[in-house]
Amino acid sequence: MKKILFFLTLVLIMLSSIAAGTLAMYSVSIDNLAEGSVVAKEFIFVGEGTDTFQQGLKIAPSETTQWQFKVKNYQNHVVSETDMYYKLAFNVQALSGKKAIEPLKVTVKDSNGNALNSVTGVGSFDVLGAFPLAVNGQEQDYSVEINWPDDGTSDVKYAGGQYGTMINVNAIASQIPLITADPEGPSQGKKVSVRYETTTPWQNGQSGIYQYNYKVTITNNTSEPINNWSIGFYLPTDKLTGVWSNAKLVSNSPPGSYKFLNPGYNNQTTDNILPGQSVSFGGPALGMGTEAIQTISVGGSNTTEITNVNLTCQFGQASLN
Repeated sequence: MKKILFFLTLVLIMLSSIAAGTLAMYSVSIDNLAEGSVVAKEFIFVGEGTDTFQQGLKIAPSETTQWQFKVKNYQNHVVSETDMYYKLAFNVQALSGKKAIEPLKVTVKDSNGNALNSVTGVGSFDVLGAFPLAVNGQEQDYSVEINWPDDGTSDVKYAGGQYGTMINVNAIASQIPLITADPEGPSQGKKVSVRYETTTPWQNGQSGIYQYNYKVTITNNTSEPINNWSIGFYLPTDKLTGVWSNAKLVSNSPPGSYKFLNPGYNNQTTDNILPGQSVSFGGPALGMGTEAIQTISVGGSNTTEITNVNLTCQFGQASLN
């Protein structure tokens, strides 16, 4: 039997009144707006303030539902007077005193429907974005998709009131680039670590387009080599336009999806990733360089695709060593 789902449309407003001030970082908590409890077959999002609140949607095992929110850097005619960077931190956890509904998959998507990050059961992840300085106000739309796959036993296994999952969303806005890191870290047994770094962007004097340089480092945390390595990932808006050395860019299609292969130097220290060792490559890019890479997959001729990686991102560096 289907139950009722309540959901909230959020609006997080980053005002110029604080952006133009003397503080370098501003923290806005929207826990009370986005926090909700998910009881088996009944989702309830409780919100405060003047944001839109709707009710009446229905969900059950095998169904999917969404709620939307947006991030803005303006209110009415007041627009941020600096470059604005923001981080949305999502935390999916068991409701206090209850057990998590393990099959639930929570996915955050951009306005084009591209999946930016997700977690099944419980876990945390970040989504990064930025608004470059402009006369007109800007906004980004996001959706949170909640899917409950039906394995044939959900109705029985998760019946009753002892199961519940809570979704918290926190937002941080800053005049300087932010960093995101996998909170679990390599100590949790992830086979591969990936680090994505960018330089401070600069504006092309002729085209007006922002440019930056990027660097990707892949570390093998296992006791076996990754031979003839490859890596694929998704980057929502920024555009990687090439690679200087130590890798081959073999695909950037569809837009936002990238595939790199080892350079083929017939050198095990560059073509393979030895146990405990790393390989790095980089190149030029277009954009602000404030987006985290998503949907990462690392492979090799002697291993299956590894998708559960430890990701660290560092933006706006003076240089890339």
